[in-house]
Amino acid sequence: MSTTDLQSAIQSLYARTMHGIKPGLEVTVALLEKLGNPHKSLKCVHVAGTNGKGSVCAMIESVLRASGFKTGLYTSPHLFRFNERFRINGREIPDPALAQLIADIEAAAQSLTTRPATFFEISTAMAFEYFKREKVDYAVIETGMGGRWDATNVIQPVLSVITRIDIDHTEYLGADIEKIAWEKAGIIKSGAPVICGPMPVEAEAVIYKEAKEKKVPILGSDEAVFFQCLESRRDDQLLNIEASGHEYPNVRLPLAGNFQTENCGIAVAALEDLADIEGFRLQMKRGLEAVKWPGRFQLLQMKPPVLYDGAHNVGGARALFQTLEEIFPGYGKGLLFSFMKDKDVEGILKTLKPAVEKAWALTLPGDRSMKAEEIAEIGRRIGLEITPVESPQPVLDWLEAGKKRLVCFTGSLYLPEELKKHGFFK
Repeated sequence: MSTTDLQSAIQSLYARTMHGIKPGLEVTVALLEKLGNPHKSLKCVHVAGTNGKGSVCAMIESVLRASGFKTGLYTSPHLFRFNERFRINGREIPDPALAQLIADIEAAAQSLTTRPATFFEISTAMAFEYFKREKVDYAVIETGMGGRWDATNVIQPVLSVITRIDIDHTEYLGADIEKIAWEKAGIIKSGAPVICGPMPVEAEAVIYKEAKEKKVPILGSDEAVFFQCLESRRDDQLLNIEASGHEYPNVRLPLAGNFQTENCGIAVAALEDLADIEGFRLQMKRGLEAVKWPGRFQLLQMKPPVLYDGAHNVGGARALFQTLEEIFPGYGKGLLFSFMKDKDVEGILKTLKPAVEKAWALTLPGDRSMKAEEIAEIGRRIGLEITPVESPQPVLDWLEAGKKRLVCFTGSLYLPEELKKHGFFK
């Protein structure tokens, strides 16, 4: 299949988004049966949560790979290329393998007698089939949204992991923290222990209740892992870590921000539990120091500082605000926002408003994106002046015109693709 044909196949796959997001696992189950149930041959670590789940997946995968295992990693969304969602040993799927996979899974989907499979249901089936073909030792699987009715929730994992829960996707998951936690708790399965990250007490109560009902052991990461931060810099941090009687001194975690320390704690607790269940030794320090997870408080340029952070809900905005204040105190902060229409834009802007010296809004391509003028109007309602722009250039001009300033691009995980056109993310 040529590059043009592959892009056409991917676009056809994207076209399935018009089927929307459908709760229920019946179509995923039927599709996987057509493929011989590839997910049943995999050892999976299943990760759900509102914030941090991608980072936690990346850390778990990196340590497992450093420990000598062949790994599969399935995450979403991607930053630049659809291939990023499917990784073996840290490498995204090559174009020829992707082309074959799309053709095979689309053929199976065409023969279904159910409703049409959605984009995410097809993608999830692709991940399981790819990991089976590649005979991975462990597959680290990130939920797309929610958990209970997420297409990934057909697996029987070795271990379930739930990261911090916050308000997001309310039209699908519910408007309060308990309902959202109930959806996330749906990944808990009998026979698979659970690691629970720090979270609001209302959410934690729901998670622990589900674990008790399923009769599975549950461990809070903040009880199991202890950190000492020796040094916090703009693009990494130096940590002493203690967990399950093991000490990991002087770990250089190449991810900045206190929120990544929390995510690291969840990953370490999960890995220690998994190693205990499966009976293997971890190369924890080597794996954590090798982790790569772009798009989360990522320094794109050092002097003057230009950052990107994928904060697309209030919890993510809160973490971004704290990290900006922690790592860049005294800097004048210019923020450029882009959002999808389904986000709590007012809540995010209110959270970040105290950090903002100057603000702009950019419209991203696609029907789901919010117009820059709409973002500016929401800003006006809360007393935050936001200037609509057609490119990042006015933002960079402001940055260069003053001293001790920084720029942060934020609000959507779809923003990096647009920024790349302007020379960022080289």
